[in-house]
Amino acid sequence: MERERNNQPAGLRTHIILCLGSALIMEISIRIAAGNPAYDPGRIAAQVVSGIGFLGAGAILRMGASVRGLTTAASIWTTSAIGLAVGAGYHLEAFSVVIIMLLSLSVLKRLSRKLSGRQRFKLVDLMVHEADEEEIFQEIEEILSDERCNIREMDVKKEADGGLMRVRIQMRAPRDFEPSHLIEALTRHSAVTRAEVR
Repeated sequence: MERERNNQPAGLRTHIILCLGSALIMEISIRIAAGNPAYDPGRIAAQVVSGIGFLGAGAILRMGASVRGLTTAASIWTTSAIGLAVGAGYHLEAFSVVIIMLLSLSVLKRLSRKLSGRQRFKLVDLMVHEADEEEIFQEIEEILSDERCNIREMDVKKEADGGLMRVRIQMRAPRDFEPSHLIEALTRHSAVTRAEVR
């Protein structure tokens, strides 16, 4: 529910289904091994730990210079471990991890925001010469990173007259952010003809 409220790619249903599936896999592993002492109950369960990595990777999104979804990917991976613990009968351990994970996602999130200072959302509007797009965007990302700004979304449109592109960047800026410094740094770039911060 915490991930759902924060608009993350994997929410309540994903975590429930993931935990349920992991618990079932662990239960099946134990029962199969109980029927034959030669079987190792950890073999099937071990595949869950590595397999969940692919699901977690799908929750990680690269948005310009910033990366989103790492916390969601980590919570997905931990949820699979909780499911394995439940399936193996370690209910107290599973419950303890759920409590610690929820505290980490909610309480520590607020604490980290206070420690790092409140951040503001800004919109950067650029006019850029159409040239080597990939190289230009990488250099723009580096300029924003130097100003401690994290890109949330980037929208690029080619102008009708040709030769120019309009780049709109939604970003998260630190509390002591100075728009004039960023505009100056961006307009120094040879490809940027106009820069505006709103």
